Amino acid sequence: MKHKNETFFKKTIYGVCFLFLISAFVFLGTRNYTVKKTPDNELFSREYRSISQDNLFLVLTSYETLTMLERGTGLLFLGFPQNEWSGVIAELLNQVSKEKNYPISYYNFYEDRNQKHDNYQGIVKEVDEYLHRNDVGKLDLYAPSVVAVVHGKVVYFDDETSFVLNKTNPKSYWTDPKKEEKLKTYREVIDMLQSEVNENEK
Repeated sequence: MKHKNETFFKKTIYGVCFLFLISAFVFLGTRNYTVKKTPDNELFSREYRSISQDNLFLVLTSYETLTMLERGTGLLFLGFPQNEWSGVIAELLNQVSKEKNYPISYYNFYEDRNQKHDNYQGIVKEVDEYLHRNDVGKLDLYAPSVVAVVHGKVVYFDDETSFVLNKTNPKSYWTDPKKEEKLKTYREVIDMLQSEVNENEK
């Protein structure tokens, strides 16, 4: 009798362990873990040819982006090089990043949006109150967007050029005064983020 009980107990333990391993495999399979062989500054410069390799951008995976939005603090650039408007925002952010010596995170969501990746869907949920619905009521990220987050709370969201009239192009839209105005705003946002970090370090 004792032997049967021990056998049943062992089978139960094995069954629980097996279910746990399967669950862990499924969960980890939805995450996006990649090993970066190329430094972030080079990766960013390859995507945006007008940006030199001495940039301070941090290239994030979908998982890292979701984690940042859930509990991180920093400035996040959402875009992709196929979008002509993202290039201008990349240049403006690069300028203030160097001025302030402040690294800016970057997430290219193009492929993940097309594939409806789980982490992408989570990112959309984190900023859904700032997003536009399309004509069938679906929420998506649109490029370019810039997000400032403090301890997982969005404190700034900018998608000024995500939707523009068909005949408008970056060169005609981004006049020097508009660029200066946007640079001023980005500087103020970075100052706010830096002061938040300094306050927490006291």
